[in-house]
Amino acid sequence: MKAVLCIAIVACIFASSSHAALAPEHGLSGNVTFLSGMTSNSSNLNVKQDSTQTAEALASKGGDEVSVMAGLLGSLKYTFGDSLDKQLFMGTSREDIVTGSLAFELGYRQQLAGGTIVDVAVLPTLISGEVWDDPYAVERSRDKTDLSGNVYRLQFTNIAGTKFDIDMAAGESNVDEERTGTKGLDLTQQQRELLTRKRKYYYFKTAYRHVMPQQQAILMPSVNVFASDAEGDALSFISLGGEVSYARRINQHGFVLTASAAWRDYEAENPIFAQTRRDKDFGLFLAYEYANILGYEDWSLMSFVGAQSNRSNIDFYQSEQYIISVGLDYKF
Repeated sequence: MKAVLCIAIVACIFASSSHAALAPEHGLSGNVTFLSGMTSNSSNLNVKQDSTQTAEALASKGGDEVSVMAGLLGSLKYTFGDSLDKQLFMGTSREDIVTGSLAFELGYRQQLAGGTIVDVAVLPTLISGEVWDDPYAVERSRDKTDLSGNVYRLQFTNIAGTKFDIDMAAGESNVDEERTGTKGLDLTQQQRELLTRKRKYYYFKTAYRHVMPQQQAILMPSVNVFASDAEGDALSFISLGGEVSYARRINQHGFVLTASAAWRDYEAENPIFAQTRRDKDFGLFLAYEYANILGYEDWSLMSFVGAQSNRSNIDFYQSEQYIISVGLDYKF
């Protein structure tokens, strides 16, 4: 699952999680967000890096690649049922965006009598994109190829009215033109097989929402386990992580501050670097919303800044990502 930085919508985290209906009325609702911003990414695996690298580049992290972005985010929901307890939805999940993750979801939501909300969804774009056919190519061109896959997600929110949440997901991905280790490195077939990127993913997260009504705030700590079962054992890993989000609203102003950390251990020695990879990930994200801008009830001004750092015992995998963005959100 790819972690990215994106603009956030703050209001969602203040939504009622008790026995209220999924929406105030039957029918369609949603939002559209117009955004722009800048990103910086120093990962050697980023396809915006130089396509040709030297042997020395394998011993260092990549350079900072700055990009300008502009686009749309949004969601669409259809609520039905006598108690407004059923919902079809598609688009970006607001809570995921708040904590720095972006994914397109298509699914069904059901609120149970005890207050539990159950989501079942498919995320067809979460682990899709462009990658290098051979990320470790030396003195030969790295060509872009497609990474494709699907993720299936099951969420339980406000379990039995306790404010505990559980988020589970499983997925798989495949690289269309897998040529890892074939360009400029004298690897055996057995060594190349250790770096095969076709894999399955498993994810589990549990969180608790601590409501502070006097401050109009919510503190939400969480822990997660993320596992990758790759055909190449050198790319299989288990990650243990945690997040803390603090959300607060003051009149028209709302913000969410999220800090995250994860420790990731790989299964086998990487044949290129003669080490078993170990990573530490750290992230910090701040989302801001100014509601009812210029007196327009359905419009909000939003901004997002974030940073994510990956520290690895193998320099090639070290990287930093930064983003700053601003946008307008329209709710309907």
